[in-house]
Amino acid sequence: MDYNWLLDKPIAHRGLWDEKYPENSLGAYQQAIEKGFNIEIDVHLLADGDFAVFHDNSTKRMCEQNVKVSTLTAKDLKNYRLKGTDYTIPTLREFLDLVDGKVGVLIEMKDTTEKYGAAEKLCAYLKDYKGDYAIQSFFLPVLKWWRDNTKDVAVGVLGCILNEWQLFSFRKHVKPDFYSYDIRRLPVSFLTKEHKKGVNLLAWTINSDKRLAKCKEQNVDNVIFDHIRIDSYK
Repeated sequence: MDYNWLLDKPIAHRGLWDEKYPENSLGAYQQAIEKGFNIEIDVHLLADGDFAVFHDNSTKRMCEQNVKVSTLTAKDLKNYRLKGTDYTIPTLREFLDLVDGKVGVLIEMKDTTEKYGAAEKLCAYLKDYKGDYAIQSFFLPVLKWWRDNTKDVAVGVLGCILNEWQLFSFRKHVKPDFYSYDIRRLPVSFLTKEHKKGVNLLAWTINSDKRLAKCKEQNVDNVIFDHIRIDSYK
């Protein structure tokens, strides 16, 4: 499995966003593509089986309407404007058509379990996509599905306050290709040992020079960033 692309370029968190181009908007993703950054996205399974590219579980913060994203359909998304702009919540298809393999994509699955088969549906959704992508999640059942059912997809554990037992459980059941961890919580002895064994370590969310400096001190392999200019990490 070749996923060196995940380490080669800094990863724009929810796109390269600002006041003009809101997070998780096609405009923010286009900005990241033009700068050559890999992109981190979040996906939710919708009520009609499609996927929304959106971070929050609710539309309240970004769209000023308090609706649970998982209850919407792809058609509904056009009614939810991001931060008062003309950009609306994109479907995963719209996002993939825009990226079209130009940069790599780090996909966070927001679903907590496999109750509704979200991982299986996402895998089928991505079957014909030719670009580079990897999967990360906070949730063991999601990652275990990807590890057990795919051979060519890099799988990573997201974390911020995982204890030693939880990290051991992820390693045992998932055998992650990488860990993606909150820079504020590093170093973590378990992760330091894993890193020395060759398991890659990403850090999030890098939004200040101080956090960027800590990444270099901790020798992390790549950064997920926003609100800071990073032309290259290494």
